[in-house]
Amino acid sequence: MIQKRTMQRFEKRRLLSDQTGGVALILVIWVIVVLIAVVGEFSYSMRTEVNIARNFKEDIEAYQLALAGIEAAKAEILSVKDPSRMYVDGEGLLVLDPEAEEKPAREEELGKGIFRYIITDEDGRLNINAATPPQLKNIFLAAGVDNTDADAIVNSIMDWRDTDDLHMLNGAEEDYYQALPEPYSCKDGPMDSVEELLLVKGMTPDIFKGSKGGQDEKTYEGVVQYFTVMNTGVININTAPQAVLEAVLGIDAAKSILMQRETGPVAQAAGGKVASDFFTIVSTGAVSNGKIKRTVKTILQKKDNKMVSVYWNDNII
Repeated sequence: MIQKRTMQRFEKRRLLSDQTGGVALILVIWVIVVLIAVVGEFSYSMRTEVNIARNFKEDIEAYQLALAGIEAAKAEILSVKDPSRMYVDGEGLLVLDPEAEEKPAREEELGKGIFRYIITDEDGRLNINAATPPQLKNIFLAAGVDNTDADAIVNSIMDWRDTDDLHMLNGAEEDYYQALPEPYSCKDGPMDSVEELLLVKGMTPDIFKGSKGGQDEKTYEGVVQYFTVMNTGVININTAPQAVLEAVLGIDAAKSILMQRETGPVAQAAGGKVASDFFTIVSTGAVSNGKIKRTVKTILQKKDNKMVSVYWNDNII
C-alpha cells in the first residue's frame, strides 16, 4: 500500500516536471524568436542608416563635381582671346574659340566621378521684357503654337509686363489671375526670370519646355531656349538660334547669317552684335556610375576678367 502511494507521488512529480519543462521550452523558443526579430530589425536599421550615410556622402561628392564643372566653364569663357569670334556651329555647339584645334569636351573625370557642362549664350536669346508683340508671336509660332493661342499668350505677356490694368484684346490682368482656383497677382512689371512665363495666361509646361506630343497631342519646340531676361535686348547674331534671328532680323537675313555660321563666325553685326556678356552654365556631377547626380544652373555675367553669378539654382531635377 505504502509502495503504491509512493509510486503515485513519483508519477505526479514526473508529470509536473514534464509540464514545467514543456513550458520552459516554449518560453525559450519565444525568446529566441523575439531575439531574432530584434536582431533582424537592428540589422535592417543599421543597413538603412549606412545606405543613407553613403547616399548623403555621394550626393555631396556629386554636388562638388557639378561645382567643378561650373569653374571649368568659367575658365573656358575667360580663356577666350577674342569674344567677337565665338559662334554656334551647325551642330548647335557654342564654339568659344574658332581657332582651337579640337572642340571642347566639356566633360571630365575627377576623382571617383565625372562632371559635364553645357554653355549657352544668353545674348543669343530674345529679351522677354524688351521684345515687341510681333517678335514674341514669331517665336511662339516657330515653337509650334497655333496662331490663336500665340495671340492670346503674347497679349497676356504684354499685360503681365505693363504697369496698367487695361486688358489687351486676348490678354489678362489682375481680375483673371485672382479668379483662378489658386489665385495670384498679375506682375504688372518686368519679369525676373524666364520661368515666370509659366504664370502667364495660356502658357503651359509643354509650350515652355517643349514636348514630342502623342497621338492627340501637339508637338512644341519649347520657348525657354529662345528667351532671356539678362541681356540688353540686342542679340548676338553669331549665337542666336534661327527662330530668334528670324523674329528680330527677318527670314532672309537669318538665312544668310546661318549660312555664314556654317564655316565660322560672322564678322559684321548688322542689326545685332558679335560679342556677349551673359552665359548660362548647366553643370552635372555624377558618381557611382551615374546613379547619383547633382545638377547646378547658373547665369554668369562677364565683367572684365571676372565672371559674376547673377542667377543660381542648385535644385535642378
